[in-house]
Parts: sequence; C-alpha cells; structure tokens
Amino acid sequence: MKSLGRCPAAMPSRVSILGRDLVFVLCMNTVIAVSLNYGFRTGGSLLHNFVYSHLIGLSIWLLIDVARVLIWWNERPTRWPFICLAAVAVPLGVLLGSWATRIVLGEPAKSFQEASDMLRMCLVVGMLAAASMIYFYWSREKLAHLERQAALDALQREEAEKQLVRAQLMALQAQIEPHFLFNSLANLDCLIATDQKAARRLLQRLIGFLRMSLAHTRAEQCTLRQEFELLRSYLDIQGLRFGTRLNYSIDLPPELAEVEIPPMLIQPLVENAVSHGIEPCMHGGSIALSARALGAGAVQVVIADTGVGFGHAVTKGSGLGLTHVRERLARIFGASAGMQMEENAPRGVIVRLTLPVMRAPAAAVPTPAQSQAPAGGIGAGLAPVARAAVRGAAPASHS
Repeated sequence: MKSLGRCPAAMPSRVSILGRDLVFVLCMNTVIAVSLNYGFRTGGSLLHNFVYSHLIGLSIWLLIDVARVLIWWNERPTRWPFICLAAVAVPLGVLLGSWATRIVLGEPAKSFQEASDMLRMCLVVGMLAAASMIYFYWSREKLAHLERQAALDALQREEAEKQLVRAQLMALQAQIEPHFLFNSLANLDCLIATDQKAARRLLQRLIGFLRMSLAHTRAEQCTLRQEFELLRSYLDIQGLRFGTRLNYSIDLPPELAEVEIPPMLIQPLVENAVSHGIEPCMHGGSIALSARALGAGAVQVVIADTGVGFGHAVTKGSGLGLTHVRERLARIFGASAGMQMEENAPRGVIVRLTLPVMRAPAAAVPTPAQSQAPAGGIGAGLAPVARAAVRGAAPASHS
C-alpha cells in the first residue's frame, strides 16, 4: 500500500489559520476595550483603551502563536508545554504592549505607583484574554487533529477497499476453465498414440494459450487485439478437439484493435458457448466473435453460437462464469457497461457486451495503416490509436 502522507484537504494552509486567529484576537481585544471603558471604568478615553487593549492582545498573540508555529507547526500542541508557553508569553506581552501603547500615544512615563497599579490590572486582563485564546487554540487544534485523523482513516479505508476489489478482480480473471485443460490434455494423450503431428500442433497451441493466459492474469488492462488473439488460440485448440463439429469466425475492425478492456472478460462467455452450446449439439455448430463501435464512446462485443440454445444442454452449468462477468462489469464500469443475452436464429445464443471505450496510448510513429484510417465514425475518434495489422483483425474461420 502506498504511503498516505498528509491529506491536503484536511489541513488548512498556515496563512488561513493565522488569518482566522487574527480575526478572533481583534474581536476579543475590541470586547476587552469596550469592557475597560464602560464596565470597569478604568479611566481614559475609548481610543486609549482601544489602542491599549489591541497592542497588549496582539503582543500576547504573537508571542504565543509564533512560538507555537515554530515548535508544533500543524500538529496539536502538547498540554503542559503549551500552558508553560502561555504563562511566559502573557506577562511579556503585557509589558511589550504597555510600552508600545506609551510610544504610539506619546504618553509620559508614569510614576512607580501608577505603573504598578496599571501593570496589575493589565496582568488580570491579559490573563483573561490569554485564557480565552488558549481555550480557543486548544479547541481548534483538537478539532483539526480529529479532522486530519478522520481524513487519514478515510484514505486508508479507501485504499484497503481498492486493494480488496483489485485482488478480487485478479482472482476472477485468473480462473481458467479446468475442464478445458483436462479435455485438452486427454485429447493430447490420445493424439500422441495416433497422430503425432496433430499432437505436436495441439501442444504448441496449448503452450501459446497458457503463456498468453498467464500474461493476462498479471495485467489490469489489455487490448481487444490481445483478448481476441487469446480467444483465437482457445478456439484453435477446441477446433483440434471437435474437428468438423466446430466452426468459428473472428471479426475485429482495425480501428478497435487498441481499445482497452479488462483481461479475460470475454473468455468465460466463449467457454460457455463451447461447453454448453456446441459440445451438447450432435451436429456441432459455429461461434462468431465480433466487435463493433457504438458511436464514439462505446464498443460492443458479440459472441453468437449456433449450439443447442437455452435450456437444451445435457449438463447444467454452475452459472459462475456469467456471474463473474457481471460482477466485474459492475465493479469496473458501473452502469456504463452491460451484458444482454438472447436467442439466436435458428438456434443458439447471442451474448452482447457493451463497454465504454478506453484506448491504449498511441504509438510514437504512425504506421501506414494509421494514415489510411477511415475519416468518420469511431474511426475518426480512434485516429491516434495504433492500427497495425494484427492476426485476427480480419474475419477468420476454422473448420
């Protein structure tokens, strides 16, 4: 899992934090000035009390907040060190603010008794202001700490859910029909004794199929060209097994060759067509695999067989293949993808997969096939896509 670090959305900038603090301090200073003038009646004009209160309050705030930023930055201050910082900052802020007030207002130096009385009153007022500021800072920092922790927890949960879904998808796409392997190996065993050339051809195709399947199970995306090549190998092997009972055709337009899809998404549907459509049919049948564009934003993959059709198979399947395909479509694409099944004429089943278009990165140097791409339709939308001729791009058949 990637390190999560800090969540930018959970931590306001230092400028915005200082701005909020300054507004709070100015409001508190104004309240104290009005209280000194009309409540405590300490003497002096409202302007004098206003300047006096603001300079003392700002001095205390600067001493507390600057030190807090330098020591703790965005972290929550620890309790006792922060209280000690406030205990030191308050008297220093009162002295600094009193001196600044005398300089700003041009007041003469006071006698020792007057200065002592004023200092005691300022300390009391400063302690009240500092207590309110400390409570404000502590509450705000505690809330910010909880918000940051909640944001990090949410990121961790989201990452864990992504890992879980990714593992589930990898497990689903790693499933290869075991009956296909068992039947292919059994067929290979028979061919070794009767037709060694055919056995060698079957073994080579099986090795190629397993190699491509292994690469597919380790990838998160593949192109339609790669998926159709894998299915061609699969149908080649099944063609050696069924002989004349299985015909197939593959039609992949060049402009759709580099459209990306989840790996091994189509294979369970082709396996179903062979196992539950062609194999139970006495005279065999054909499978047509094709892809076509649906506008500029979607592609439809069609698997049509002329097997026994719905409800006529000798053996009932578990339905896991179709369930896995639907689950993967829902988890990856949501409502933008779908799968429909219908009866084929005169017999068999047609499965239509509708997927949103995702294209692989374009090649750096265009090929001649690219320069001759169609000007309209999805061909224009997929113009940057590599259109090199691939095996299976044109309709092919096997009998």
